[in-house]
Amino acid sequence: DLCDSLSVRFGDPRRFGRFWLVENEELEQITGINKLGIEPLDDNLTGQYLQEHLQNRKKAIKTLLLDQDIVAGIGNIYADEILFTAGILPMRKANSLTESEFDRLAKAIPKVITENIETCESKNNNSLPNLLDYRTSETIRIYNHDGQPCPNCSQELVKTKINGRTTTYCPECQH
Repeated sequence: DLCDSLSVRFGDPRRFGRFWLVENEELEQITGINKLGIEPLDDNLTGQYLQEHLQNRKKAIKTLLLDQDIVAGIGNIYADEILFTAGILPMRKANSLTESEFDRLAKAIPKVITENIETCESKNNNSLPNLLDYRTSETIRIYNHDGQPCPNCSQELVKTKINGRTTTYCPECQH
């Protein structure tokens, strides 16, 4: 929020971002904003929250992490990094995850997001992060590193497509 009556919102559906400067009472007029899920750094993002929203879904967990209705703001790069951190295979069906895996996933989401934000801020002296810095950040450990050794076990990282999205994972560390 800019002040008591104005807010700035940014939407970027994969390529074409938009900024809106609106009166706070006009927020509902922005298409889709009321459908967004919980923020990745929200304290209410718990294993229980994820389990309640995902446990009956048969889609791949990677696909559901990209669903902005569940958790807002997770893109393709973050999804790969989050699943790697949580040790979960991206193509696993969400309904196959255990309670402890949902807990690991809930802990991995803010961890990965926070690490990347902090790294980009330090590289840019706390100014707006550069997308190139984001994609080459040392906190991006597996995304687009297919054919390279896993940073945890040295197994070769694999690239595949899940629901049309490029996905990198470690067949040894992620189950």
